Amino acid sequence: MAGTLCLTVDNLGSALAVGRGREVKPDPDEPGLAVGLPRALQLFDELGLDATFFLEGWNGIHHPNAIEAILAHGHEVALHGWVHERWATLTDDQREMLLWDGTAALRLAGADPKGFRAPGGYRGTHTAAVLRELDYRYDSSIEQETEDDALQVHTLDEGITVVPWHWQGNDYWQYNMHPDGGQTPSQALYSWLSTLYRTADTNGLMTLTVHPFVSFVEDARFNAVSTLLRTALSIPNLLVLTAQKTAGG
Repeated sequence: MAGTLCLTVDNLGSALAVGRGREVKPDPDEPGLAVGLPRALQLFDELGLDATFFLEGWNGIHHPNAIEAILAHGHEVALHGWVHERWATLTDDQREMLLWDGTAALRLAGADPKGFRAPGGYRGTHTAAVLRELDYRYDSSIEQETEDDALQVHTLDEGITVVPWHWQGNDYWQYNMHPDGGQTPSQALYSWLSTLYRTADTNGLMTLTVHPFVSFVEDARFNAVSTLLRTALSIPNLLVLTAQKTAGG
């Protein structure tokens, strides 16, 4: 038996800003795209790690070269909505339309998404049934609210495998949503390492969610992720896997 660190990356380019109405077009100089993504790919190459990139379908239209680069480096591309809309607020019909359109856009860019993560975390109703229709294998939306809830891979009635996550493992939450105020990179790293060692000791699951614009632009935050991953690789009874492999695919 071994514990698992599921390595995932969320968001790309200006998709979220477009979805929030702050931008209206792609920006090739957006820091996460121009700086964060290359640094993430370089780090993962250096460490010999594969990750799952949950990307908005919008990127399949506007940044196909970035998706091609992610795939060329051996990583998995999965779906993260269309423009990072607030998934929990949508109707079932809206969700279904965006799942179809987002899947088609990623496929046009050369990806074959088998996993989905709801923007904002919450899957909502009807999503799993549409994922099954689109030949998805797993969903990585949130189900556990607190760090005290043990993460466990399981299967929904629709036949979709769930790879859950905690907010604590999310870099944006650490730096912008933490109940004690924004954490420093050292504080985030301490929290992550505590969970990592517990995961290894209990043969459990830790899902790490990092964003190119959050953890791969600023040096101190980059070093926190780098240290975490290097530590994970040094633990004998711990595997670092993509979401699809964590789901058993």
